[in-house]
This record gives sequence, structure tokens and C-alpha cells, in this order.
Amino acid sequence: MKKVTIFILVMVSILLSASQVQALTGFGIKGGINNSKILFSPADSFSNQDYLRGASFGVFLTFNLGRLGLQPEVLYSRRGLECQMLIAPPIADGGSAYLAPCTARLDYIEIPLLVRLNIIPLGPIKVYAFGGPSYDILLKANLDITTGGQTDTENIKSDLKSSVLAIVGGLGVDLKIPLLFRVTLEGRYHYDLNNILSDTSRLLEMTDKARNSGFSIMAGLSF
Repeated sequence: MKKVTIFILVMVSILLSASQVQALTGFGIKGGINNSKILFSPADSFSNQDYLRGASFGVFLTFNLGRLGLQPEVLYSRRGLECQMLIAPPIADGGSAYLAPCTARLDYIEIPLLVRLNIIPLGPIKVYAFGGPSYDILLKANLDITTGGQTDTENIKSDLKSSVLAIVGGLGVDLKIPLLFRVTLEGRYHYDLNNILSDTSRLLEMTDKARNSGFSIMAGLSF
């Protein structure tokens, strides 16, 4: 909670400073698709990893500081992966380890604070690059494991840290529709800077570290 408070205070102070330089230039909504994976180290117990597709949507502000700008956001975002996980039965059962299909679904509230650089202004069209930190707060986490044709869902939220810091970067295009709104298209990459596993995680029996990563395609409207 202390980290969340500090992060929000820093965001507010930056935004207040920006608003003194030049007025707020946009408020908008955006949504899109995440293609995400969880990077394990080591990854021996997780094979045939594939991207999990999930929704991402929320609101954002833009502050114009000339060629540079600030873009704070608040997004709901689903991350995770699809893979086959190595399952080791209890020794007393006398069975051998086997691979079971699994799907991890991790839902976050993400709070990126992005710096925008306008690189190709073409009249009503602006091409820009952006990047910055994101503070991600875990809402819920489930793991689906399929064995013997039956899928069981397990709550793994306690196995993960309640919040992590990530880095976000990408490219975007703004198209201004005169007297109406601005259309935004973005492609972005997201990478966690911290291990997402808690100190008491049961997954530590299979791996040492795990980080969310992935790319997203998003579209938005601003006014």
C-alpha cells in the first residue's frame, strides 16, 4: 500500500507541474488485445508455451509540452500464458511425472506513466513514440489445469506478489477529426522488472523467477 501511495503522489505532482506549463489537451478511452506470456527462469517445468490473448481497456490523459508530452493511464489488463506444466504425483502414489495443459489468467490494474515524443507531425496526423514505467496491481489470478479430460481451476493469487513494476514502450498514431475527436492507434510492449512470484509461492518448487511480458494492439478516442 505504501508503494501505491508513493507512486500516485509522484504521478499527481508531475501532472500538476505539466498542467501549469500548458493546458490539458486530451482525455480519452482506449481498448485492445494483449498477447502475453510469463517468462520463467528456469523454464524446464513449463513447455510448449504460447501467448494468451486477453482484453485491455481503460482511460488516459494527454498533456502537451511541445514536442514532448505526458500520458498517464489507468487500464484493466489480462495477462498470463498457455503451456504444458510438468506435474509430479506424490511419491506414495508411485506414478511418474507428466505434462498437463494449463492456462494462467492474471488480471491487473495497470497505471502507466508514459512520456510521448512526437516524431512525425503530418498535419492532422501525428506519429509518436512513447515509454515509461507502469505500476501493476494484481486483482485476481487463476490457473486452469486439465488432467484426464477434466479441467480444474485453482486460485493462485497468494502465490504471486500483489504489485509489480513494469516498463512499457511502443509507437502510436494520432488522427485528428476536425471538430469531433482524435483517433489513436498504438502498438506497445510490456515487460515486468520484478519477479512476480511471492516469497511463499508454491511455484518456487518448479522455478525461481517469473515475469509478465507481451505486446498489445490498442485503439482509442480522445476529446
